[in-house]
Amino acid sequence: MTLQQEAYEKIMKLPEDSIRLFIVMADEIARQKGISSDGVSGKNTSSYTRSALDEDLKRKQKAFQEMEEMREKSPFPKNFNYEKAREEAMYEKYGPFA
Repeated sequence: MTLQQEAYEKIMKLPEDSIRLFIVMADEIARQKGISSDGVSGKNTSSYTRSALDEDLKRKQKAFQEMEEMREKSPFPKNFNYEKAREEAMYEKYGPFA
């Protein structure tokens, strides 16, 4: 019995919802290996996708770093309690509505 035959027999014994989970896992493994869902090796598209993902990751990291720098320059103190400030502002504007 080949490995594929053994896998087929085990899959046939699984309930429907487990088969869906198995398909999702198989798709993820194929994506990580650079294999498209139709079974054709997608090394060119995979490398393109990988470089696009790398560029996207770098862009996001740069944006996060800029956000952290802006946070450091913030006029608010480090221990600023936003929740308390919001509650006080709502009380001042609307009064005690509870």
